[in-house]
Amino acid sequence: MTGEKLSMAEAKASSDDAGRQRSTIAFPYVSLNDAMKLAEAIHGNVGLGECDDAQLAAWTGQSTKSSGFRVQLSGARMYGLIQTDGNGRHRLTDLGQMVIDPSRAREGKATAFLNVPLYKAIFEKYRSGILPPNAAALEREMVSLGVSDKVKDRARQAFEKSAEQSAFFEHGKNRLVMPGFAARDTVRDEPKAEPEALAHGGGNGGGGGGGVDIDPIIRGLLVRLPKSGEVWPEEERKLWLQLLEGSFKLIYQEGPKTN
Repeated sequence: MTGEKLSMAEAKASSDDAGRQRSTIAFPYVSLNDAMKLAEAIHGNVGLGECDDAQLAAWTGQSTKSSGFRVQLSGARMYGLIQTDGNGRHRLTDLGQMVIDPSRAREGKATAFLNVPLYKAIFEKYRSGILPPNAAALEREMVSLGVSDKVKDRARQAFEKSAEQSAFFEHGKNRLVMPGFAARDTVRDEPKAEPEALAHGGGNGGGGGGGVDIDPIIRGLLVRLPKSGEVWPEEERKLWLQLLEGSFKLIYQEGPKTN
């Protein structure tokens, strides 16, 4: 009987410890770039349409039952890149569209970074100063903000990767500086020599002086094309083509279907 009481007491203590270890502030276990892979997969396959778990997992080479897929999906939602309805259908948010648009990606990534409660709290606390000097000190700060001690290292790693990917570490990894970006309505007017040449059929061909008005999304993809003769891995080529196809779905309307 005494042993039974002891076991029950130990179980309660273990439960209490587990409760104390639960994080009280939200943060993802994946970096921003990892979360963006889901947004790119949705855009590349259905544009602004919807998909389910099975489709999204297949497009990213994962299983719907894998913990990695669930963690990545949760992270994409936390960054604000995708939304899921009550039927489990996923689609891009406005921010999700922004981060995969080369002309707006810089602003979109900065916004996505600050959507994470933990990252926002650290940014607000240290925006005018220097971050804790080493990994251990930064992890202690995260614990003080509500991160469980058991996962503080994973929280820090995702934070550091995401801060770098969203350009908050552009002026050094010891401080968070809000990235600068051009006003969106000026992007269309920026001179882009390579896309203009492509739009005119290769340089100084004939025709009027008005030029072709290229959508910023297409223009951004054209700018990312490597120069002739450079190495361009097949996987990157496929991704570029998927983004281009998804951009067409986003920009242009479908005509009437013919039998």
